[in-house]
Amino acid sequence: MTGESALRIVIVDDIPESRDNLERLLLFEPDFRVVGKAARGEEAIDLVLRLAPHVVLLDQTLPDLDGIEVASAITARAPGIGVILLGVEQDPEILRRAMLAGAREYLSKPFSYDDLIEAVRRVGRVANPRPIATAPATVFAAPLSPVDEPVTTREGQVVVVLGSKGGIGRTFVATNLAICLQRVLQREVVLVDADLMRGDVAVLLNLPVHRSWTDLARIAGPLDGELIREFLTRHVSQVGVVLAPAQLEDAERISAERVQEVLVELRRRADFVIVDTRGGYDDITLACADVASTLIWILTLEMTAIKETKRFLELVERLGFQQKRIVFVLNQQRSGSGLTVEEVETSLRLSIPIRISSDPQAVIGSINDGTPLAWQHRQHRITAELIQLAELLANESREVVPHAGVRKRRLPFLPVSDRWTNGRR
Repeated sequence: MTGESALRIVIVDDIPESRDNLERLLLFEPDFRVVGKAARGEEAIDLVLRLAPHVVLLDQTLPDLDGIEVASAITARAPGIGVILLGVEQDPEILRRAMLAGAREYLSKPFSYDDLIEAVRRVGRVANPRPIATAPATVFAAPLSPVDEPVTTREGQVVVVLGSKGGIGRTFVATNLAICLQRVLQREVVLVDADLMRGDVAVLLNLPVHRSWTDLARIAGPLDGELIREFLTRHVSQVGVVLAPAQLEDAERISAERVQEVLVELRRRADFVIVDTRGGYDDITLACADVASTLIWILTLEMTAIKETKRFLELVERLGFQQKRIVFVLNQQRSGSGLTVEEVETSLRLSIPIRISSDPQAVIGSINDGTPLAWQHRQHRITAELIQLAELLANESREVVPHAGVRKRRLPFLPVSDRWTNGRR
């Protein structure tokens, strides 16, 4: 294999035997090439920025700097370089700190040969080792395109999560769905918080709001994917996130046109762009729906939610969204509500293919801890149901819905007519 197509790797470990053993293991793979080795943190930073490898295998314990400090320094100046931190601790807090520092993976010693090779390949697939000296240390802007793939060739799906009634779990579904697509199906995913006034994605993912929509709104002129990537925050699951503004007044400066521009660019660099929205039908939410290839409508077994679903169906017709893929998701399903799913399907004359169970203790606990259920409790039944939704979206046998053009004009949203009464049109 030529040097141009090989994954270029730098090993950082203060023990010579450990460096040599890692190199010998890597050389069993014909497409791996070790281009440098370092024993100290400062030396590693200089070496990595000079050689620009795809992957850095970085020991957590070094004589001069902590491995997490080294990872942060590298990814701050060259966010496209994939750092794999090697450590002996399995503390979730260490893992969280490593990922916030920009590391893509954390391998606990002793690790197997297969685990090492799989991690290097996984990180190497999305590496783009061009240094960006101006990128601040708090921005984790790892590229969203595989090695050697032109970013303009990807045309991902924009999936907008809707639901007009508060408390139905839009943000919970959006965040956990993004993690399922990334972790289980190995897709490149960006999660966008489009509830600009009161978005909670940062809370559910326990992310600091260092970069957000505010920064994107301040940039004059058109945006491109390379620039947008600098303002993504990277969750531990490797989902890239566009966060809502930290200040309420900043939300008013973000136009619907700017939101559409960002979504169009992101879909060219990710397999899925999952968009969380606020309740209702404001300009920002409708702008997201215009760009979407798939709309997910969340409802519960409550009469108010069913009424709002009827309003949504009429909105779909009025705005010409029938050509989009629309998936209905019943959230918080439980017995004793007085309604059955079959009754709701009959009334609305539609199928509800995804039904998510009710477990308030687990859901609220995951929200309060900032650890999504799909990440922390992978065997939970709700996680399994969300994986079903992810697989439904990713099923390549389904008809691909073409992307709609960007709309500049809105149709008025009129009251629901009586023709939906009793579920008949």
